[in-house]
Amino acid sequence: MSHALVNREALDELSAVIGPEKLARIVDRFLLSLASAVEEGDRTAADYGREAHTLVSMSGMLGCDALSRACRAVEEAAAAGHDLTDSLAALRMLRDQTVVALQDLGAVIPATDQPAITASSGASKVRTAPSGG
Repeated sequence: MSHALVNREALDELSAVIGPEKLARIVDRFLLSLASAVEEGDRTAADYGREAHTLVSMSGMLGCDALSRACRAVEEAAAAGHDLTDSLAALRMLRDQTVVALQDLGAVIPATDQPAITASSGASKVRTAPSGG
């Protein structure tokens, strides 16, 4: 599952360019932003479209290609005025799975001072450090 959600080669290439510590900080920030991304609430389609737009490039840069494509689809659907119900539900599930996949790949240096983050759907609890598994 991890390989389908996160391209480890992309992470390794990025790590070679910017260094593993900087990559860890970027991934950590990305995980924190995903924890509250595309939340349900009193938001407009344009709000979701803007948020999805911000996630497109970051997820793509970190090798989360499926998440990047799903964000692009939400962004385009919002711009076209389509109903976002199904695409947002799919994006939220993919978001949660991607958080777990990033952790499973060990893409983040253990951060003992970081609290556990919970994917916003409540479906999974994710630490920003590998679980040792």
